[in-house]
Amino acid sequence: MGAASALAFALAISVAGCALIRSHGAAAPVAESPAVANLTAALAARDGSLHAMRSGAIMDFSSADGRHFRTHEQVALMRPASIRVEALSPFGTTMLLAADGARIQIFDPSKNTIMIGAANAATLDRYVNIPLAPASAVDLLMGLAPAEITAAPNQSESNREGMTVLSSIGPGGESRELGFVNGELAMVREREAGGAIICQVRYSDYRMAGAINFPHTVAAEFPSSKLTVRYDSPELNPALAASLFVLTPGPATREVTIGAAAIIHGSEG
Repeated sequence: MGAASALAFALAISVAGCALIRSHGAAAPVAESPAVANLTAALAARDGSLHAMRSGAIMDFSSADGRHFRTHEQVALMRPASIRVEALSPFGTTMLLAADGARIQIFDPSKNTIMIGAANAATLDRYVNIPLAPASAVDLLMGLAPAEITAAPNQSESNREGMTVLSSIGPGGESRELGFVNGELAMVREREAGGAIICQVRYSDYRMAGAINFPHTVAAEFPSSKLTVRYDSPELNPALAASLFVLTPGPATREVTIGAAAIIHGSEG
């Protein structure tokens, strides 16, 4: 599949295609009960306490057409929209992806080629199979809830599936749900108006990372694929330089513009 597809699996640990995901933090909640107020206040506190993360990780991917593999990764995140992933491909090559909120770069050392383009949902959809903007990926990878549900005026509360579930209805009739276990975010889910699941992500294995109780396992499910990421000793709020999220090509590196597939440096080999 090439570097872009392999890095798709490294990045696709957030809820690709979910319309409910936005690039900013939790807004002021509309609480309908003391329990809802407590849960949404905790989400807002977490949102304000996390700004960066780095960790080793293992990611498992499987698709409906039978593809499956596992990658070892080094992940660095900095809000609002900076991502760096170093992924060991199934062929033994370490590939890099970096996004700084405006630009995405994908480097394949086996071809000494770097692909560069605008960091947006359309670009990630076309080149790494994820219709998700970097800011949304950062928030979901850090276990932060989308603002639409916590601020929804039609929010309702129920107890089911072993969770406390907060639900709201989106503008297109889709349902949006947040599930909590022992006060911690355990699930984010979106369903079509007819009930079919658009996407679902579950957070588990909460353990202390510094002073924050943090989910060490994130499992996402879409209509055609499933993936699970397991963090290894995540470091929260480290000091990360902005330069970490920009790849600098060497003098012989071929640069390709994402979108037009035009070579702007070097020559095809």
